[in-house]
Amino acid sequence: MSKKAKKRLIIVLSSILALILVVFVAGNLYIDSILNKMNKTDEFEASEVNATELDGDVVNIALIGIDESDGTARSDVVKIISLNFDTKKISITSVQRDNLVYQPMEERYEKLNHAYWYDGAQGTLSSLNYNFDLDITQYVKFDFNSVVNIVDILGGVDITMTDAEAAQLGIGGGGTYHLNGEEALAYSRIRKIDSDYERMQRQNNVIDALLAKVGDQSATGLLSVVNDVMPYIETNVSNGSFKNYATSYLTFDKSLNQYQFPSGGYSSILASLSLYGYGPHYVLNDFAGEVKLMHDNIYGGDYTVSENVLKVDRETKEMAGY
Repeated sequence: MSKKAKKRLIIVLSSILALILVVFVAGNLYIDSILNKMNKTDEFEASEVNATELDGDVVNIALIGIDESDGTARSDVVKIISLNFDTKKISITSVQRDNLVYQPMEERYEKLNHAYWYDGAQGTLSSLNYNFDLDITQYVKFDFNSVVNIVDILGGVDITMTDAEAAQLGIGGGGTYHLNGEEALAYSRIRKIDSDYERMQRQNNVIDALLAKVGDQSATGLLSVVNDVMPYIETNVSNGSFKNYATSYLTFDKSLNQYQFPSGGYSSILASLSLYGYGPHYVLNDFAGEVKLMHDNIYGGDYTVSENVLKVDRETKEMAGY
């Protein structure tokens, strides 16, 4: 190859590489511009939220749904999204809001959903980490009132309801209905016909339906949806971490492993206490055993409960008179 030909080849290759770099940078800046529409807060240091150092390549993120319909901000939805990079599986653990737990920032026992009321996301993460031996420093938070906007942005959700649930919404008998944002919010707030566990399941049903709608979007449609939804979300997950998780998700098993804490629902409860004028506060039959089952579900490996967990197990039973 002549010197002239080599020079032309170098120029062509350089131009191609420069074009690829420009496209990459432009795409990266566009994604950042979308992610920056979220309300961003600083990521917590481990020591600020009582995070436990754990083995295994797992990222845990708290999903916090707050309800301010009564003028207060309690976390009616507390979920742990676990990305297991070893097994390539995603687990979503729903934690019952009325579990009696130790709140490190308040230095007293109270139901889990009051942690947000007192100390915001930091209080919720501190309580989750202390009581369940977890390492959560990242969270995503949404206000349940914003569910109306998010559902409508996605064009509504399909929810299967019982006769009693449909009657609460005044839309006829049981069956599958296409709900708009207001209807989906009303459905998720039904509390009079059964227990708080069923209410938690209804909230899960709305979230699952939202995830299903997101999964049905084309790449272009997904970008549009994400762009519209972002302003309703608060998070301390960095843009770089979001992009890393999204890229990794492409290699993950797309089925979601759903888990509930405590695992046995009401059969797991030893006693229900009314403390500080608020009730109920659920004391579990075997708090330490339930924490171990949670860890087995998230990590799938060996786990020995800590002294903190044993202390919570013992002291909550003492508070209930056992």
